[in-house]
Amino acid sequence: MLFVCGLIVTHTASAQVKLGVVGGMNVSKVSYKDIQGTADSKTGWYIGPKAEFTIPIIGLGIDMAAEYSQRKLNANGENTTFKSIEVPINLRYQLGISLAKVYVMTGPQFGFQLGNSNWKNAAQDFELKKSNISWNVGAGVQLLSHLELGVGYNFALTKYAKALGVGNDASFKANTWQVQVAYLF
Repeated sequence: MLFVCGLIVTHTASAQVKLGVVGGMNVSKVSYKDIQGTADSKTGWYIGPKAEFTIPIIGLGIDMAAEYSQRKLNANGENTTFKSIEVPINLRYQLGISLAKVYVMTGPQFGFQLGNSNWKNAAQDFELKKSNISWNVGAGVQLLSHLELGVGYNFALTKYAKALGVGNDASFKANTWQVQVAYLF
């Protein structure tokens, strides 16, 4: 048992740290609570620095980023673009050889709204929340220990905006599909 603990501590001390850049496309869809309306999926994008910490033999690690995101939303036929800083912190498990590794990941994402705090829509006025929390799940492949291709889904856990003048619970959330490419140095 002491031998196994020693191995874990030794490998933890030799954890690999990689820095890089990540970018991708997001497809968001609004879901309403206590509001009548329609919503279509819209495409946006994101980009930012990324860090990955991995324990080599075990395959466990953490990956995080600070992404500038432009999320496009459609509500009742009107489009708008929300700008935010998104900070995903994902627990990650990968397996394979340095030529190609497959990974799965999950974890929270914290969003911080930039710009206007109100959205005036023909059907409804909204007050945007300054921050939001969502949960990521995803999978992908890492090629040659540097290039990553991945796909994921982002579940909104908190309200993205509150409807003004309707009721206390009238709000919307934005769930998002993401396709990303990352390069690690």
